[in-house]
Amino acid sequence: MISGVDSSQMAMLQQSTQSSSTNSLSSSQLETISSVLEDYDASNLSQSDAQSIVAAFENAGIEPSAELASAMEEAGFDAREIGDLAGGKSGGGMPPPPPAEETDSISSLLDTLLNTEEDEESTSTSFDDIMDYTSRILNLNDESKTEVMDLLDKYSNEDADYTAEETNNLLKTALSQILSDTNNYKSVSFYG
Repeated sequence: MISGVDSSQMAMLQQSTQSSSTNSLSSSQLETISSVLEDYDASNLSQSDAQSIVAAFENAGIEPSAELASAMEEAGFDAREIGDLAGGKSGGGMPPPPPAEETDSISSLLDTLLNTEEDEESTSTSFDDIMDYTSRILNLNDESKTEVMDLLDKYSNEDADYTAEETNNLLKTALSQILSDTNNYKSVSFYG
């Protein structure tokens, strides 16, 4: 009985050791990080330097992680800053939330366009759907967001030759095409 407990404890210890080793950096990866970073001045990094550092880590199979950020910090570098520089962005972290007016404006316009009075049951779009569309539109890159806003303006025009139901269907189809393309969204740095 005691040996059964000992072997099960041993198995648990081996599993926890294996899982922690898959999440941590190997000694050769740590050496690679050090050798890559020693070629750069942490206080004077250019965008090109940051891109070279990121490329070197990617080539070595080193993925962004808390361990990488910690190893970089020990060498005097800020992983978030390097990730942002490499991506061509200034500042760090997530972008600020959009102004409440923008959210309200888009939500209101979508609600008006997608909820028709002709056939409330078949064409009505729920509040959750409106908020989902709004959230996704706000996360689009500037070019795609402008395209959506132009589309909303086009269909909200009182002189449009479409019925409310046609507007609803056309708008949903167009939004679906734009919102389903991942290239239309802002990129976010995952370093740091």
